Amino acid sequence: MNAGGKQLSVMQVVLATALGVGIGLVAMDGIKTFYGKTPLSGQSGSPNLAQTQSSTDADTKPVANKGIDLNDFSLWPKLDSRMNVLLMGLDSNGRDTERFTGCRSDTMMLASLDPESKKVSLISIPRDSRVRIADNHGVEKINSAHAIGGPELAVKTVSEDFGVPVDHYIVIDVQGLKKVFEVLGPVEILIEKPMHYRDRAGRLNIALEPGVNKLDAAQLEEYVRYRHDAKGDIGRIDRQQWFMRQVKKKLEEPQVLLKLPELCKLAKEYVRTDLSVQDMLKLAGFSKQIQPNKIQTAMLPGEAVTISGGSYWVPHPEASALVLHRLAGAPQSVSIIAANTGATVHGHSSDEAMASETVTNDDLTAEYSAAYAAKAPSVIIKYGKGGEGAAKNLEGRLKEKGYNVKYQQRGDLADCQHEQVIESSYRADDDFVAKLKEAVPELESYAVVVHLEARALSDFVVVVSPTTVIAAPPPAIPAAIETAKVGPIPSNSF
Repeated sequence: MNAGGKQLSVMQVVLATALGVGIGLVAMDGIKTFYGKTPLSGQSGSPNLAQTQSSTDADTKPVANKGIDLNDFSLWPKLDSRMNVLLMGLDSNGRDTERFTGCRSDTMMLASLDPESKKVSLISIPRDSRVRIADNHGVEKINSAHAIGGPELAVKTVSEDFGVPVDHYIVIDVQGLKKVFEVLGPVEILIEKPMHYRDRAGRLNIALEPGVNKLDAAQLEEYVRYRHDAKGDIGRIDRQQWFMRQVKKKLEEPQVLLKLPELCKLAKEYVRTDLSVQDMLKLAGFSKQIQPNKIQTAMLPGEAVTISGGSYWVPHPEASALVLHRLAGAPQSVSIIAANTGATVHGHSSDEAMASETVTNDDLTAEYSAAYAAKAPSVIIKYGKGGEGAAKNLEGRLKEKGYNVKYQQRGDLADCQHEQVIESSYRADDDFVAKLKEAVPELESYAVVVHLEARALSDFVVVVSPTTVIAAPPPAIPAAIETAKVGPIPSNSF
């Protein structure tokens, strides 16, 4: 990944990706018209729902106007089909420049909300992804699409290059998100490891210690901006996704409603979207009811390469097609992704080579399911210091249920802070995850992370933390005792 350029806050995307109250903030003025009452003022605008329900029958008294409880999401319009929303946090062109104009997208994420599965999927698209910019703007990093043609060109580029439907967009300016969390107050965050870095040019002085901490707005910015480790931008994307899960709890606190007027003012200034008020209400109502373990996260699979002296993220066509198919409802468009993202020119300097090879296998799920149908699902258990007991018990429980536990892996403690089930192989899908969690109920609350690899060592990696508690398997009954229970086998039984 390209380590150069400005190191801006990933917090800029939070207002949109919180997907609960946050995704509806920009609609608060619309709610006033939609329901006829603001959450706080109690003053009527257009007729509200209670008024419209009053009877016209002469023998029936009108229903009293009691207003609408905006915290009662059962009254909000329903999301009845999948909706894909492209979320972008914008880079800044410096002071005294026009907001939202000519700015690269520092952060890009596709949020897919599916009422059928009752899940929310967040797919991060690395900003250095090498793609064809739509409308014949050449081969560039995907973060340039917004700078060239605004959110509309960014949406068109993502849709065409990855064969995925994109219904709407939300764009966030960098300046507003810190102010949002100054209003919301401290957020409880699990910090995975010590984070220390000083950047005088960026006025950044990160000093965070591991563990569960309540972080103020400045510290939250430091947490999601930190990238000075071996993982670089990839580690930053990982933290961004965990941050989304953890900040959702903050936005569900009742006192957030009391801060909506102030948050609405910020949203007006720092947010741009093509969502209608009706659509925002649908998203907010749906997302409010989503449990943390129903939020799936993924990063577009690929690898960092250098092409003509530039650093790029080159998506893997097959793995990317499967991720977008499972998490965003896209067709398995392997050939489209291969032709448009530079995946066929690893290490080549000529852009013309991009279309020289076409991958035509667009039915990966069937292929890999058939190839491995006779093999038991395989698992690697990853743990850090303090997780030895949980890892041992989990291995016993999984083997008892017929799983192939390949091995236990002692990992760095920082990589084992979050309990998670990682889908690794191409055949590992939601059905496989459901069966895994059914086999070991303690895994039900685990986050699901999709990290598909063509040559994965196992179907799943299950990460247990130092605080994980998993019951031991029942003790095995010795063969001699089993024989004694059933008695001797008669000699003429065969």
